[in-house]
Amino acid sequence: MATALLIAPKKKQAGEWKQQSTTTPGHLLFKFLRNMWFEDKSSSLGLVYVTIFSSRKVLTNEEHNRLKTWSSSVREYCLGIIEKHKQSATIAHSGKSVLTEIPSLLCATASVLLLHHRGNFVIDLLDIGSSLEPKLGVPLLLAVLFYSHIFSSKDKDNDAHDMLLKLLGLLPSLASHSAMTPLVVQVLLPMLNKDVNPVIKATAIRMICKTWVINDRVFGTLHGALHQSGLTQFASERSICISMAVSILDVCKQNPDRGVDLILSVEACIENNDHLVRSLGFQSLACLCEADVIDFYTAWEVIEVHAQNYLGNALVAHGLSLLLKWGAMDADAYPEAATYVLNILWNIVAYGEVSQSSLWTSAQEAAFAALLRYEVIHIQRSIPDFSSRNMELLISQANPELLTAVEEFEVKIINYEHLTRQRFVKQRKVSGNKIVKLLDVVPDVIFTSGSNHRAKELPGAALLVIPTPKDRTHQKVRDKFFMLCLHYFGNYRSLITSALGQQDVHAVYEDATMEIAASLQLSRNILLALFSLQSWKPFMLRWIRSGIKVLEAKAHTVPDKTLKAADYIMKVITRLAELASPQSAENMALAMGAFCLVLPPSSHTIKSIASKFLLNWLSQYEHEHRQWSAAISLGLISSCLHVTDHKQKFENINALIEVASVSKSTLVKGACGTGLGFSCQDLLTRVNAGPNTLHEKNTFNKQETELLRKILRSLIQMICQFTGSSAHILEKLASYFPLGTDDSTPPRTVEFLREDAVSLDLEDLWGIAGPIIGLGNSFGALYRAGAHDAVRYLKNLIFSWIPSANFLSSKSAVSETGWQMPSLGACLALPSIVLFCQRVELINRIELVHLVNGFMELLSELISVELSDTFHQYLLMASCVGAGSLLSIILNAGVHSLEVESVKGLLEIFRRTYSSPHPPFIHLGGMLGVVNALGADAGILIPHYRLPSLHTTFSQKESSYVLGPLLSNLVLEQELITLIQEIFLVAQNSDDPRLKHYASWAVTFLRHSLFTEETSYEEIAVSNQSGVHESIPQGLAEDSLVMKLSLWLINVNYPELGTRINICTVSCALRCLSHAPRLPSLDWGAVIRRCMTYSDQVDEVTTRNLALRRTLREECFLFSFSHGNQSDSLLGFLDELSDLPRLKTLDSHLQSLVFLHLGALLKIFSSSRLVKLFDDLAAFILWFVSSDQYNQALKVSLRVLCWKGLCLCLNESALEVQDYAYTLEHCMEVLFEMLPWSHLTDSGLYHGNSSAEWTEAIRCLGKARQSWLSNLLMVLEANFKEENRDLRTLKKIQVKAALVRIGSVPLLELAKLKAVILDTNSEVIWNILVEVAVTLHNTQENVRRQWLVDTAEILCVTSHPSTALRFLGLLCGSCCKYMPILIGDEASVLSDLPVTLFALLSGTGWEMAAESIASYIWTSTERIHDWVTHRERADYLQIDRSENDSADVLLRVLHRTSILLKDYLPVDKQLRLANMDFTLT
Repeated sequence: MATALLIAPKKKQAGEWKQQSTTTPGHLLFKFLRNMWFEDKSSSLGLVYVTIFSSRKVLTNEEHNRLKTWSSSVREYCLGIIEKHKQSATIAHSGKSVLTEIPSLLCATASVLLLHHRGNFVIDLLDIGSSLEPKLGVPLLLAVLFYSHIFSSKDKDNDAHDMLLKLLGLLPSLASHSAMTPLVVQVLLPMLNKDVNPVIKATAIRMICKTWVINDRVFGTLHGALHQSGLTQFASERSICISMAVSILDVCKQNPDRGVDLILSVEACIENNDHLVRSLGFQSLACLCEADVIDFYTAWEVIEVHAQNYLGNALVAHGLSLLLKWGAMDADAYPEAATYVLNILWNIVAYGEVSQSSLWTSAQEAAFAALLRYEVIHIQRSIPDFSSRNMELLISQANPELLTAVEEFEVKIINYEHLTRQRFVKQRKVSGNKIVKLLDVVPDVIFTSGSNHRAKELPGAALLVIPTPKDRTHQKVRDKFFMLCLHYFGNYRSLITSALGQQDVHAVYEDATMEIAASLQLSRNILLALFSLQSWKPFMLRWIRSGIKVLEAKAHTVPDKTLKAADYIMKVITRLAELASPQSAENMALAMGAFCLVLPPSSHTIKSIASKFLLNWLSQYEHEHRQWSAAISLGLISSCLHVTDHKQKFENINALIEVASVSKSTLVKGACGTGLGFSCQDLLTRVNAGPNTLHEKNTFNKQETELLRKILRSLIQMICQFTGSSAHILEKLASYFPLGTDDSTPPRTVEFLREDAVSLDLEDLWGIAGPIIGLGNSFGALYRAGAHDAVRYLKNLIFSWIPSANFLSSKSAVSETGWQMPSLGACLALPSIVLFCQRVELINRIELVHLVNGFMELLSELISVELSDTFHQYLLMASCVGAGSLLSIILNAGVHSLEVESVKGLLEIFRRTYSSPHPPFIHLGGMLGVVNALGADAGILIPHYRLPSLHTTFSQKESSYVLGPLLSNLVLEQELITLIQEIFLVAQNSDDPRLKHYASWAVTFLRHSLFTEETSYEEIAVSNQSGVHESIPQGLAEDSLVMKLSLWLINVNYPELGTRINICTVSCALRCLSHAPRLPSLDWGAVIRRCMTYSDQVDEVTTRNLALRRTLREECFLFSFSHGNQSDSLLGFLDELSDLPRLKTLDSHLQSLVFLHLGALLKIFSSSRLVKLFDDLAAFILWFVSSDQYNQALKVSLRVLCWKGLCLCLNESALEVQDYAYTLEHCMEVLFEMLPWSHLTDSGLYHGNSSAEWTEAIRCLGKARQSWLSNLLMVLEANFKEENRDLRTLKKIQVKAALVRIGSVPLLELAKLKAVILDTNSEVIWNILVEVAVTLHNTQENVRRQWLVDTAEILCVTSHPSTALRFLGLLCGSCCKYMPILIGDEASVLSDLPVTLFALLSGTGWEMAAESIASYIWTSTERIHDWVTHRERADYLQIDRSENDSADVLLRVLHRTSILLKDYLPVDKQLRLANMDFTLT
């Protein structure tokens, strides 16, 4: 046989057996030997049964994600049979046959293969045979000796030496039978003689030790081989000493009682001079201490003298660490010794004087593991200044491989500190912020009674700090409230009356509104209009709250009190607006927009009324003052309409676009551009909230996307018209984000736009700024639409419009006017752009520093050169406002730091601006630059999160960088106090009314931004009158590890420290804090964003660095998942990154984390947010599958992780009661459609990626709701017709079969499909046949028997007999005794059927079914014989034409099977079978 295999060509050998039509038991063995012979070509030969059927959990066991070797599968299968036999008194006949017949067969096969050096798995076959049948020990011993002699004679053959070692390793396993033990020992004893080669002697000691592991009768021999004298006698032979030490360690591990008998040998190992032997001695003693057969501290007194120079060698340190951990149990009883032991362990973990090698890493890991055994209180008492030294050890740890051990140790300390924390921790008091105290007295000082100031003189400030009647509820400030009322409104004493008697409060606010609207001059300036609108918001908020208070005072229960109060106020504002003068009308329109902004979403009817009113004003082309202010307010209202008000939103936006294109007024056009920008804030944000069906969502999404195209086209066209730019901007933008039918502007239109640009006046500059501001506010919508390249293009375009200092002073700047037009708008739009781009990581620190330096150079040039023309004054003002906001946005985000000198330089320029002899309007720019830098956000109407600045934050006094809000910075504290004092004095004492108005307006902007509505003014005032205020209660001690790590993460300044910060250390700190039960109340969102930004700045020198950078970003995500439900900033961070547009931009590692932690988001997000999350997830899956950004392997990996994440979600509460059930199940439907067909290849091999996807899909679907799952997997008989059949139908059946196996679907559901499955072409449905066969293999024997009978019956009538016959072969092969050596492809299961069916029916328990099956097989044989001999009768016999090619094979298989089963047939059928046989011959 072996000769035939060697002579035959390989291709012929690999394919010849496939052509055999029928098989005998001898043929089975021959094919099995062929398969083993060509093991490296197993993919072309098919897969043996045992790898498919050996595990009862094929799809749900992750081990099957990797292709298992045949030998390991056989071992698993046989051990499974033995385990069943132990658990049950009875065992299946096939199982008994396997245990009795297969071992000798395996050993025989292995002998042939071993003789010809075929494969490394041959020794495994011998090992399996000896394990299953110990009686084979003697022949196997002889075989081992024989082949050892052959291999030892081949000196130059490395493969032979490897085989020799493996053969010798087989000897110990032969000693499992008691009769074999003396023989094995006799073979090994000669190798222990003194004259033997040291290597052979060392090998013999190890083999005797392994033999003892199997049979304890050998211990006497082993004890003699491991005598302590041997370590002294063979001290110069290192190999023997190491072999003895390792064997001693094995004995102590396996049987500590036997190890005590070797205690003198253990001591001899510890006293040995070889470091490895000493280390093994320490480990042996550790095993004895672990088993408590020896007292640790008693043993320590003996060996302490030999454990001194532990830092001299890593091996000794490692072994000693393993030993010392067992001193933790009695540390209280031996405090002095425990202290000494703990200091040894600490010295090992802190040892860093040598370059970190893998040996020292292992030693330190063992030392950390030992420290974990001890109580933290013992460690703290034993190690001096432990808290500081521990923190230093953590942040200075440079070995990334050791950080896991460090993390476990630190987590233990964190948990201990949490359990032993003090309930009431006294908070450290800090000095109050002087700027806050100064701002608190602004209303008292500016609105003094002696100065006869009234609201009309300081209208902007009055809007921001006006008191409300609700303040009367605080007794301690009642008198102050009455005085402020007099100061603000002078003769409007009715406010006091209303406060006392709850009379008409609305009348007071109405009077104040008229007076302020009449006195607040906007001067046709869009920027001032934005300031005005921003100031009206708090005024309107207080008005509506006062109205609600009045309603509550009149009646205890008022339905829809907010709506009633808002309706009344809207009527008042509408009436005042209609009667107002042009100047007042401008403010009234803005006030109406501000009023709608503060209304709750439920007041959508009020917003609709306001929209209609403003639309009416917008259409009045003869009244410019109404049009331009109404346009801004309409845009704002469009951004806050109710989610269902689609029609109103579209109407508002289309009206703005129409007016922008038709109006002749530059101011109106600019205001429309600003309004369109505001309206973009809400586009594509709530697409999934309103519509119910998927079609409606997609339709509405397309409508809003089209609306965005129209807005962008309108804005760009206005900018081209105003600035004289060519239409290439439209063309370039259209290449990134198609703008519809008007993507390209005709040449005639371009000439018209340029002519208009020449005719523009510099007085229209603020109108020109409008569409640029609007364009900056549209970035969010453009990003949500997926046009990321368009965002980058527009960002760079607007940045390029900001003039540089060099260009400003050049001659070309004087001659050219086109550059002037967009510069103001670019300066004002830049903060909003940076705010957005910083949030979505589209801008880096280098760009931000460049912008700050560019502003500083530009402002320095504008200040130093005497430029009296209008444009340069306006540019100075706009640059100051933009630069101040830019500073605030960068620093308040807490992500990037700026140099102190740069910040100081900008603040000094602001001071020079409002101190120089410029017009008051320019002074306003300088003052707003200062207050905006401090966080006033004047002119920014986009809501955004700001870091808390009133409470204590942690700042480095010596740092040369600024990080975090300026109000919290200690380095610039004195400069900022001086600046605010100067502005405050101008507001108080200036002789120029306009200057006083602007100064008071600027300072109250800052005051309003700091004193939010959630914190009452009087509480802040009282807390600051004492000069101190308490920090937020942390519940954590200042010296706790959590607090120290938190402060370290907050204070670390990456740009300043550069590469001295180890990225692994930051990751470790985050992992430790992830395990903390509680965190200090700090802005963790900023910390995480800064860590993620730093990870992007790490130098990509090596692949390892790239992996580390990704690791830090992943740790940031995991930290957020851990504490997202405790921190609003972390919740916002997760909400932002899990949003669909942002999710698409993340790298695949972070996307994988989002998918994998959907269960964590389930506990953090609200139900409504989860609905959107799963909707976004479904959309993302559809997107990335069609995207070319991912390769196929990555797409499969993401789908696998998504299945895993959804499975975790299904583990939570009952899905039936959850609002997000529909969207979650929609995600599973989308993934189901993408499930590959199939997870098995044609040869039966599992594909790694495909198998993993099926594994997770089955696990997830198995936990779904039964009603939904039934609908998903519903299969109709009509779907199996060839014209209707598709892969989805086949996939459903395969999934259903897998679900039956794990118990999620009853077997009856699969049985219903039995007939249609077996009436389908086997080439189409082969994978399903395998899946069903695997499922049935794990069922009870009576179930398999019934399926076998039914399959044989269906074989008689099916139009695809080859399908039923192959399925019959699969069932028989999986149950018969030959299963471990069978091949599992389509050809083999057919050709092996006669043998496998006969072997199965010959077993016990199958007698009753044998006759029925034999009868059906005979009937099928007659049917196929009739078909083969009369092909024209195929239609009559209802056999499909696709079976014609396999007709002869089917007949031979059936005929051979019938012959083997003839004893179960009656005599007449046997005679007819004999006649048929004669006919075939």
